[in-house]
Amino acid sequence: MTAHSLDTDGNPVGPPSDDQEVHGGRAGMVRYVRVGRQAIYDAQRQLVSYELLFRNQSDANGAEVASEQATSQVIASTFGTFGLEVISDGRPVFINFTRAFLTGVIPVPVEPENVIIEVGELVDADHELLLGLNQLRQAGYRLAVADYRGEVSRSALLEIADFVKLSVNALPTLVLPGLVAQCRQVGATLVAIDIEDAETFQRAVDLGFDLFQGRYLAKPSVLEQRTLSPSQLICVRLLNDLADPEVSVQRIEQLVGTDPGLTLRLLRTANSAGAGAQADVTSLRQALVLIGPRRLRSWVVLTLLEGGTTKNTSDDLWSVLARAHACQRLAVDSSDMAFTVGLLSGCADLLGAELSAIADGSGVGPEARHALVDGEGSAGRALLAVLAHERDDADAVTQAGLVPFDVSRAYLESLSESLQLVHDLLGKN
Repeated sequence: MTAHSLDTDGNPVGPPSDDQEVHGGRAGMVRYVRVGRQAIYDAQRQLVSYELLFRNQSDANGAEVASEQATSQVIASTFGTFGLEVISDGRPVFINFTRAFLTGVIPVPVEPENVIIEVGELVDADHELLLGLNQLRQAGYRLAVADYRGEVSRSALLEIADFVKLSVNALPTLVLPGLVAQCRQVGATLVAIDIEDAETFQRAVDLGFDLFQGRYLAKPSVLEQRTLSPSQLICVRLLNDLADPEVSVQRIEQLVGTDPGLTLRLLRTANSAGAGAQADVTSLRQALVLIGPRRLRSWVVLTLLEGGTTKNTSDDLWSVLARAHACQRLAVDSSDMAFTVGLLSGCADLLGAELSAIADGSGVGPEARHALVDGEGSAGRALLAVLAHERDDADAVTQAGLVPFDVSRAYLESLSESLQLVHDLLGKN
């Protein structure tokens, strides 16, 4: 079976090694993330939705895994790396959530508009679970009961289910009509799963199912993309600071801004559909204000749970930070955007990606995009000048409209600040 693999530019690539690290990249900061997906259709075989699946290797037939780490990886990869537009073209997605997410022990970090929370057959439908599911529904999430077989112990779930999945193959022929009627009584949308051939599909249509999923209609596929691993230490420090109700946005911005991987993830999240942005997000500070402390805390927890963090940030980190801070110093009238543009430029270097791909991946607005890709505006001119200074090209600094001495001084000050930041935050000598 053919897996769909994408590099940072959206082009097909060969499968990497199964340990997900891109060897020869920047000290383990760069890795591959993978998400499996299977299409869901209506009776006219029009694509309606996708179910997203955990995959830790490029094989689309990978084993299903129900764990906090698996769920976290699917959510983080979907919303923090690919974006829902790439994964599903904006269509709603079914994601199997474990008990810890369903009961609120681990907060759900994504908005409810395009997410359908699936309750697996192995999750006990006790009072605690029902309470958690009701709270999720009140927050606007839609719920799906997976692989329902008429169990008395799970019947209470039907009262709060928006979707119910039934296996047409696994259930006895005489039992199916009764289960369909039971689900219809509560107004649930019926999803026939395990559709393996034309006969099974037609039988499900005749029984009155609304949606259909199975290998006869579409085999599972895998999407792959390179990304930057957030820092474990930065995430832990963020959680500690976010526990303080008096913590300032400036402090949070300082911490997040030292982590290119987390910055990319949060920019994409803030710019995603349903995030609530009334205008284009052009800086990290804007993204943090839009996301807010509650959702930010959820994302940090999710990032730690998914197991994709690095224990130590790359030795190249200080140079990325120096570039970002130098841009910030030189573009006084748009310092926040300039810092973000400088940081994204460093991300492009770490990933070996085109600037346009990084701009698309982060979802920044047109002004920041033009600064990053085309060198427009004060932030763009600052970036061009800093890049020229890094190449020791004084003529190019002048062509960017800045004075070489000013750029050199700003860069040296930023380099000193960045080295100190890396030392203070990460304990590097």
